[in-house]
Amino acid sequence: MKRWRVPSARLTPRSSVYVAAVALVAAVGFIEQSPWPIVVAALLALPASIVTLPCYYVVYGVLALIPGANPSSSTGSSSSDAYGSTLTTVTTGTPAAWFTLATHVLGILALTAAALLNVLLLRALAARRRRMSA
Repeated sequence: MKRWRVPSARLTPRSSVYVAAVALVAAVGFIEQSPWPIVVAALLALPASIVTLPCYYVVYGVLALIPGANPSSSTGSSSSDAYGSTLTTVTTGTPAAWFTLATHVLGILALTAAALLNVLLLRALAARRRRMSA
């Protein structure tokens, strides 16, 4: 009877660089609130990002249901002096700070988890190929 070996979860230096690169690109995208780095991170984390990104948006939607988290409308006003310098600015309807922080962190974690899952899947597939060829 053959024993099944579980692949090690310890990352190799190459795997660590890959996971860190995806995390860094995702962090830049979420911090700068720019979609292009997020899309690049999602493409780098394929195929696992196909699963993790919908999960992120489900959690985002659940968090948005909390009252005060993400208002449906935004208004604002400001006043300036004769030289064009802004004196006061009032903005209402912006997302709560905890909501923005939580969704950014969750987005970064989702893409990082996708990259980590890719590493583990590739390691398991490589081990399976070695068993089949032996």
